[in-house]
Amino acid sequence: MASDMTLGFLGILRETPKIFSKNVRLMASLTLLNLLLLSLFFLSNFFSTKPFISDLVTKAFLIPVSDPKSTEFAYLLIGLMQDLRVFIGLEWTYAIVITATSLFLSTATIIASAAMHGGESLFFKELLLSTLKSLKRPFFTWFYITLLGLGYSFLVLENLLPMMLIIQQPIASKALLITIGILASILYNYLGVIWALAFVISVLEEKCGIEALGKAAQIVKGMQLLGFGLNIVFTVSSSILFQALRLMTIKQSTVLPIVIGLLVVNSICLVKMFWWMAHTVFYYQCKETQGEEVESQDRILYSKVPTAPILNEP
Repeated sequence: MASDMTLGFLGILRETPKIFSKNVRLMASLTLLNLLLLSLFFLSNFFSTKPFISDLVTKAFLIPVSDPKSTEFAYLLIGLMQDLRVFIGLEWTYAIVITATSLFLSTATIIASAAMHGGESLFFKELLLSTLKSLKRPFFTWFYITLLGLGYSFLVLENLLPMMLIIQQPIASKALLITIGILASILYNYLGVIWALAFVISVLEEKCGIEALGKAAQIVKGMQLLGFGLNIVFTVSSSILFQALRLMTIKQSTVLPIVIGLLVVNSICLVKMFWWMAHTVFYYQCKETQGEEVESQDRILYSKVPTAPILNEP
């Protein structure tokens, strides 16, 4: 059983790059669109929020050393609140735009991967039109998945915070935080198998929301460990790349943090594209495996149904 799962996991990793080679022009255009849009969002976010961050830091240092009764203190506090409101508004705007763009690009990646996996020819314009037409279903499924993820996060925090308040030792508290964080991440990736598969189903089938989640839970039976392995690889790869963002705090250069940020963002974008391509292949494997089981069960059921002899009418 373990060897079969290993072979299946390696088979998905081998099959996924072949999708790109089946239509290099289409997949290269989609990859370039991913990198271009996310790079533009990163640069616009970086340069638009940098002045506000600098101003916020300056005012935060000046407020404690100012006289609370002076007009300078009032001006600094009012300016700080105004900058903070603008900064939060910008971040929310970028979060919404990036989420919508990511939803569109993920849907396009799944459609392109499914077409290449099935040997179908697809042009880039057709891909974009097809993505726009089918975007409603993935959006509803994404909304349900987001609610499930938020509920899971609140459940973990609800159990974690009382423990952190009870334990007074810093070392024991930190060890508990790390342990629960790792366990929560493992369980989240296990549950995420159905969630990611439901998103793929909502793109490729006429199902969305709860119906897509139910279909995912149905076809993933016996294959969930395989999907769990894919999620773990993606999580570890993304975590390693996110650690590189710490290098953006380097103050010796103004260009180097931007270059590092672009490299990290583009690398995570490529990893996420590969992850959706792999999950599309995983979807077809689950469907084929479950389809074989359903067909064999149907044959058994039909063989057990007695057939009454047909009598000739007089």
